[in-house]
Amino acid sequence: MTDWNPLTIWIYAEPYIRFPAADFDFDKITNRYAHLSNNSIAKYGKNVKVTYKIPGNMWSLEEFQEYLITTYGFDVWEDKIIESIKNIVINSLESVQDNFESKKGLPFEMFGYDIMIDDDFNCWLIEVNSSPAMDYSTHVTERLVKMVLEDTIKVVIDYGQASAKKQKKVDTGGFECVYKAKRLVEKPLNSFGLNMEVQGKKIPKAHLKKY
Repeated sequence: MTDWNPLTIWIYAEPYIRFPAADFDFDKITNRYAHLSNNSIAKYGKNVKVTYKIPGNMWSLEEFQEYLITTYGFDVWEDKIIESIKNIVINSLESVQDNFESKKGLPFEMFGYDIMIDDDFNCWLIEVNSSPAMDYSTHVTERLVKMVLEDTIKVVIDYGQASAKKQKKVDTGGFECVYKAKRLVEKPLNSFGLNMEVQGKKIPKAHLKKY
């Protein structure tokens, strides 16, 4: 996000896909390795039952697309999933836009979106992280983190400081500007640092006049 008002949203073209470290089983509903795909948890599930062993419990987008094409006969990612993800990102940021103050000294903010995909290719938002992890947790994230950090500079510096005429020619790497609002939105009072709350204070007895 490079501007809150007008809202300007960029999405990185390549995500990574997480998998739980264990097979889901209704008879073992308390098995956290089957429900949580966070790498900080999944990395400890080395000895749990799993049908398909996936290194690091992660896939790159290329691996995911290859699986979808092989299984369903068409590129489900491009035809269905990516547009749903874009809509989730845009709608979620629009819903909180008026709660943030846009400051010129703060040129951008990066968010990490956790989105679950069901058997019908519906996308469900789990959470939005305001400080997404950028560590080399797996071979997949190591490559992606290096790319994302480099491309972030391209968007914030190269594109952000270029003139309007030259911005179209700027290389923004894997980032795509998917939304820029056509109008400004009104800001709530609290975004201007104003507090209209009326508070009462007890008056000391010494200050009370005797009648």
